[in-house]
Amino acid sequence: MRMNGLRWTALSIALWLPATLVSAQWDASTEEGGYTGATTAPAQPPAPPDQMVATTPYPGVQQPDEKKGLEVGFTWSIGIGVPIALDVPLDVVRPGANIFFFGGADFGWFIIGGSTGLQWMPIDFGDGFTPPGTSDNLTGRRPLTRIYLSLPEVRFQVPDLKVVLPYITGSFDMNFWNFAETAVGCGYWYCSQYSVYRFTPGFTGKAGVAFNINESGVHIDVGFQYSLTGKGNFFGSRNWWLAPFVGVLVRRR
Repeated sequence: MRMNGLRWTALSIALWLPATLVSAQWDASTEEGGYTGATTAPAQPPAPPDQMVATTPYPGVQQPDEKKGLEVGFTWSIGIGVPIALDVPLDVVRPGANIFFFGGADFGWFIIGGSTGLQWMPIDFGDGFTPPGTSDNLTGRRPLTRIYLSLPEVRFQVPDLKVVLPYITGSFDMNFWNFAETAVGCGYWYCSQYSVYRFTPGFTGKAGVAFNINESGVHIDVGFQYSLTGKGNFFGSRNWWLAPFVGVLVRRR
């Protein structure tokens, strides 16, 4: 009997000990902050600032605008004027005609260029006229002809107006005059008669307004000029005249 009691006692201890360990393990897992049996990997620390990848692209660096150089265009005009001599008898020195061409580099507010042209004014001698110091008797009507080159010619203008282009101009003139003066030149085989032109310096000032008529820069040019010629190989004194004109002006920018 004593041997059977020891066997039952050992069996009871063997059954109670595992149950006690399982109960203790269960109680420890249910405590707050206790081990739950599942492990999670710790979060990775944030990357250093120099290794972080931005999700929003940074705006590009705006480069400063390059300064544009001075824009240069070209302006030219052609026209016809009516020269009227001043301080002379208009029944003798009649109003004439002046055909001219102007062109220059257009810098916006000013133009630097030149012009050339041909001008003539009829001289009416009526029944006859004998120039002083000569024995020639001039009769009828003969032209006083002028070929000229104006260089340099500087023009100041207001370029920002859409409809009109007002301007003023000043130029130095190289004038070559002829009035019924001829000479004979001979070559190897023949002789010919030609007109003799004599030089005088001068000055011309213009004021005008060009009216824009389309988007290609074509204008109707209207104005007047005042010209002065000094003493030289042709005139013995100063002479001046006024010439209203009209023409076509083209401005390319």
